[in-house]
Amino acid sequence: MLRQQTAWGPVASGALDGRGTSPGGLISSEAVIIPLMLVPNAADREKVTLDSNSSNSKGPDKYPLNRPDFTQEQHASEPENPRISPELIQGSVVAEHHFSEPSATNLALQRAFQGKDDLLASIPSVPAVLQSLLDELDQPAENVNLLRVADIIGRDESIAAQCLRMANSVLFSRGPTSDSLRGAVRTLGIARIRDIAVSCGLMRIAPLSRGGLDPLIFWQHSLACAIISRKLARSVGFGDPEKAYLAGLMHDIGYIVNMVVLPQQTVAMMERAKRDGLFAGDVEYSELGFTHCQSGEVLARQWRLSNSLVEVILCHHEAAAAVLNPALVAIVSLSDRLCRASNLGLGYVETPGPLASYEADWSLLEEKCPLATEISWSDFATESANYVEEIHSLVTAMYTGH
Repeated sequence: MLRQQTAWGPVASGALDGRGTSPGGLISSEAVIIPLMLVPNAADREKVTLDSNSSNSKGPDKYPLNRPDFTQEQHASEPENPRISPELIQGSVVAEHHFSEPSATNLALQRAFQGKDDLLASIPSVPAVLQSLLDELDQPAENVNLLRVADIIGRDESIAAQCLRMANSVLFSRGPTSDSLRGAVRTLGIARIRDIAVSCGLMRIAPLSRGGLDPLIFWQHSLACAIISRKLARSVGFGDPEKAYLAGLMHDIGYIVNMVVLPQQTVAMMERAKRDGLFAGDVEYSELGFTHCQSGEVLARQWRLSNSLVEVILCHHEAAAAVLNPALVAIVSLSDRLCRASNLGLGYVETPGPLASYEADWSLLEEKCPLATEISWSDFATESANYVEEIHSLVTAMYTGH
């Protein structure tokens, strides 16, 4: 494989399966920019395609999400996955197995994406300065050099302006107005600096609003899910809360793919979901034959995200299908439900509510994270009510003026 080093990382030939095409031969990419900032840590960034942090890791040849022969050996035993009629979608009675079907086996997605490589490639990566900032922040708090953080922030006008504005907002200001980045960094703290920087960078990925899904609302949901995922991970003793944060942030990137590749269909789908109060994923499958889970997997593989992140993106609406890191998927699934039920979803109220069926995800989390048995989901959700309001105020303030 030929590689060319850039500020983002290597540019590699190949797309979905590392050979330049999907197993069906319909999707290819001649040059893929790998945004290394999205791979959780330095060790993973060196390997890029392998995730050694998963407690369930069994080696690359054991990863069903990454095996070219998965279709023949395993998917053949799966039940048929027909298109679902609009009538069945009412009341969310649709079976959920379609959410975890790999993109390589979904013929509707293969047909829809055929010849759309240029559109996939048009989805931009994030600013290079963000990688440097996250590298600086991704270490023990006592080792973070705040002067260096301020210096890095100063290289990006958008991030710098947002940090100054947030530091002087009513949410955080506790004294005289701060007119320096160093003062803003001290006021906000490391965690909020990370949230602000990441949100500014990711806002540049979302397409301009063309109806359907408002990019501001989308990234509000994504950031809120990231923050809740980190909090839940800490509460249940999950070993890597920052990985949970990143997974929560990236879980819905498939919506962006659908808006770019199939803008008219996606707008119509979102308008129907809002009008009827339906879960957007069910409407996607009814009208497109696939969901943001499969299209998100396509982009995640094109970006060479670690396998555990690919699994979260594909399985976050069906955590029971996860095999690499089920606890991580369950954490993001539950956090997504809580956000969608707390006015931090996709801009409308779903019926039935997203919290109506959480038991399977919570049972999975109790199995994988023993500390989860010491609390209950209802207690966490109740305790998080005020926390969710704080997050809502935070993300609203962060996105004001974009």
